Amino acid sequence: MEYKSFDEMPMFISVPEAAKLLGISPQFIYQSHKKGSDFPIIIMGRRKVVPRDEFRKWVENKCKKTTD
Repeated sequence: MEYKSFDEMPMFISVPEAAKLLGISPQFIYQSHKKGSDFPIIIMGRRKVVPRDEFRKWVENKCKKTTD
């Protein structure tokens, strides 16, 4: 699914969906998380999900903002 803004996203998204939005593989996210990455993953039962609000903060912190 494509979103026009973070506000359109559900409260939690799957790791594969987050990977697709970032243009990387889900395996890269899982491996980075195992190595102690600060990527926001939480475990709900047997599923690993990404909270929308934490994902937004992570993206905003990792993206460099430029001024023209």
